[in-house]
Amino acid sequence: MCVLGSERQFDQATMDDFAASHDDLEVRRVRYEEPRELRRARGEGHVPPEVAALAPTLTGEDREALRDVLAVLALDLPDGIAELAPELRLVQAYGAGVEWLLDHDLERHGIQLTNASGIAAPSIAEFVMARLLQVWKDLPRIDAQQRDHLWRPRWATEVAGRTLGVVSLGAIGRATAVRATAFGMQVLATRRSAGAGARDPDVDELWPTYQLDQVLARCDAVLVSAPATEETVDLFDADRFAAMKKGAIFVNVSRGSLVDEAALVSALRSGHLRAAIIDVTKEEPTPPDHPFWDTPNLLLSPHCSTSFDRYSERLLDLFAENVRRLRGGEPLCNVVDRDRGY
Repeated sequence: MCVLGSERQFDQATMDDFAASHDDLEVRRVRYEEPRELRRARGEGHVPPEVAALAPTLTGEDREALRDVLAVLALDLPDGIAELAPELRLVQAYGAGVEWLLDHDLERHGIQLTNASGIAAPSIAEFVMARLLQVWKDLPRIDAQQRDHLWRPRWATEVAGRTLGVVSLGAIGRATAVRATAFGMQVLATRRSAGAGARDPDVDELWPTYQLDQVLARCDAVLVSAPATEETVDLFDADRFAAMKKGAIFVNVSRGSLVDEAALVSALRSGHLRAAIIDVTKEEPTPPDHPFWDTPNLLLSPHCSTSFDRYSERLLDLFAENVRRLRGGEPLCNVVDRDRGY
């Protein structure tokens, strides 16, 4: 098995510990990480020649390391991976999103693609709840008053009894729902596969996606944790924000492509939305002149809702489990459906 990535994803100590605890596997390292511009172009399905030229160059040693590997763990893949690694049968993605890896047409070469859905769910759910509490408990203003030596009591919002909407009940949505329930919140969720009368043990109500607007009208906060697909581009536009309850909080920790950013700014400036918690944007890094930086009540973070203190270990364990399943002819975990894009 081979790990493609930089020291930023997996430091040498983590790699050494993993190799020592899996002595039945031969672990190799290839340092390969593409620039954001190339990754974004792959995800959009069109890579201009000048952008393709930004791809890192593989050394002869790198090519030799790939020559007979059965499985790779990767954030990015070099062009021609099927020819570079003719024995390759599994690509384990570094994260839940895989849109830029679909550009390599792995399925045609008999290579299964799996993602890391669920690995980051606990830490992202913690981030979401922390941000919601920050807004509802008015913590920034309290901190500002302390800096100004100002004693002025402020009465905040009680969280218990509020309603959270989860758009796309996947691993992140489920982890957040469990934590919201612990705070005494009601949780309404949507899922593409849900039919009439569908139920789920972790939410109070489960609705099909086509009834999203009816769900939004009942929610005090809305978490978007849906995958990036052609169907979800600008899922939240001006009409959808208008369908949300006045004074609600909007949260996006999935992909920037799901949001019409100008419409979100307008909904905040008009006062229709109380706040927005945004960890992802259409263009990353977010340009310095982007309106998100200065929009009132918009809390912007640089795509960092995940905590990495345990991420690498969990991901490597998932990779090892999928390699074991591959060798044993068992179904793999988190297999990506190319048609759906996740």
